[in-house]
Amino acid sequence: MRGILTGLHRALREPLVHFLAAGGALFLAFQLVGDPAAPAPGDKTIVVDRDALLTFLQYRSKAFEPEHFAEKLDNMSAAERQRLVDEFVREEVLYREAKAMELSKGDYVLRRRLAQKMEFLIEDLADPRAEPDEAALKQYFQDHRDQYAAAPAWTFTHVFFSAEKHGEKAAREMAAGLLPDLKTAEAGFSDATQFGDRFPFLQNYVERTPDYVASHFGDAFAAALADRKAADGAWQGPIRSQYGYHLVLMTERTPRRLPDLDDIRNRVAADYRRERMQNARRRAIEDLRSDYTIRMADGFEDGS
Repeated sequence: MRGILTGLHRALREPLVHFLAAGGALFLAFQLVGDPAAPAPGDKTIVVDRDALLTFLQYRSKAFEPEHFAEKLDNMSAAERQRLVDEFVREEVLYREAKAMELSKGDYVLRRRLAQKMEFLIEDLADPRAEPDEAALKQYFQDHRDQYAAAPAWTFTHVFFSAEKHGEKAAREMAAGLLPDLKTAEAGFSDATQFGDRFPFLQNYVERTPDYVASHFGDAFAAALADRKAADGAWQGPIRSQYGYHLVLMTERTPRRLPDLDDIRNRVAADYRRERMQNARRRAIEDLRSDYTIRMADGFEDGS
């Protein structure tokens, strides 16, 4: 326990004395090596007191906030408190009987759940809700700025000729033959529905990313569209997709953009807290591991 507290103190630079006072007993309950508060074998007495109910409430909620749950317990009606007592007693009876029957032996699911509960407790110690100061947030944003870049987006409409319906050659010739007519008529964004075949997806694409377009038309179509910047504002094609041939009117391209911190401050702060918690959890587990001696069995020394 001393190791995890030292590790978290080093990771977070925050005193954890308040946790020792309020949650030390909860921490001990999660130890995988045993439960020091467990009843002796054959003990048929269940003591229901304030501490037991507060502990039960916090375990059940996976939130270790003694003051909050103390207030909740004090404000319960008699009926609500009785229901809580009944639930506590029911769980305690089942727990003791299962332990007496040694049902936990060889139970990997239970082992994993105990390990997960330890992780929950470590995460609670990390307190990821604490807001970063401005300097820390700006530094985090600069270090991770590329991951917040807004993808480029395209706005276009198209006329489709199905290769399955008309055949490969005929579909391409139909598209090529229509292209001069669309240019001469100066057909606009809303005119595309008057021509061609029904496309399996959309007619008009508004501010869609290249990845989204590729998911509908195929990678080759998206790549061809990306290479036709000089033709924006005019009908172009034919462009082959995985379904046939298209005439395309590109009306707008939004380039890849790096937003300012103020535009996505809440998102960056949430990511900062998440990373902070993950680092604190990793360091705490490493600190716990340092208290153990790891002995590799024969044949495993080389990591095989």
